[in-house]
Amino acid sequence: MTPTRHLDMDLLRTLVAIADSGSFSAAGQQLGRTQSAISLQIKRLEELVGQTLLDRANGRVVGPTEEGRVLIDYGRRILRLNDEAYSCFAQPGLAGRLRVGVPEELMEGIFPDVMAAFARACPRVEISLRCDISVRLAAALDAGDLDVAVVKRVGSEASGGRASGRILRREAMVWFVGEGSDAHRRTPLPLAVFHEGCVFRVAAQAALARADRPWQISFVGNSFTGIRHAVAAGLAVSPLPRSMACDGLVQVKSGLPKLPMTELVACFPGGTASPAAQRLVDLLETRLWGPTVAAA
Repeated sequence: MTPTRHLDMDLLRTLVAIADSGSFSAAGQQLGRTQSAISLQIKRLEELVGQTLLDRANGRVVGPTEEGRVLIDYGRRILRLNDEAYSCFAQPGLAGRLRVGVPEELMEGIFPDVMAAFARACPRVEISLRCDISVRLAAALDAGDLDVAVVKRVGSEASGGRASGRILRREAMVWFVGEGSDAHRRTPLPLAVFHEGCVFRVAAQAALARADRPWQISFVGNSFTGIRHAVAAGLAVSPLPRSMACDGLVQVKSGLPKLPMTELVACFPGGTASPAAQRLVDLLETRLWGPTVAAA
């Protein structure tokens, strides 16, 4: 019977670090080891698998060999599973049920990916998800029905009016109109908004009232998809965070009143996040500050 051989996790981590950083010295700085120690670890790994893993020229790493690329791919997956398993058991609080509330439009953007990443990192935590407008999510949090609520704030609330919560993103709210549409020039101004109580809707109506600009509700939607289609079709204009710009919509630069700043905030009961809630919000914040933000 062939004896079982085991790949050393530290050796795999060194190989992946070299692939990511491009050199032994940079990998050593990343892992807190000397360049000679990194070189020795790669030699041991190559002896273990019986293959040359890195192409070298004049003492420098040119890149991985074909066999090296295969092992790097396996190494990434092995390390991810190892790190997720360790994280799960190293933090015993990451277990049980987590009740989460998010705005409806967030589910159309990055949150499904966030939930998938959370499930991999915290397999012992069961998520119970509620989608609703921010005022109802805040009320559910106050009633003890949620462990974390991601809510939208605008105006004075978004400039420090409420201290509680962790600000995930802060940006301007603007008017969007369909490309080639003249909806923003019509009187009364046709609006495409979310349901009554939505903070975007309330802020837009207040801004129009202050500017003495007549308006009417032309479309009410549950989701950003519905609002986007209504605006792109030229039916109305819509007040949304700037990050929700997409094909078919253009920002109105002049002629309409300025809208307030908006924030996306994670709130916790009593202002204290459980370890599981903290981990979920960390993942969400990382995705929000990535290259693509589809919700606010």
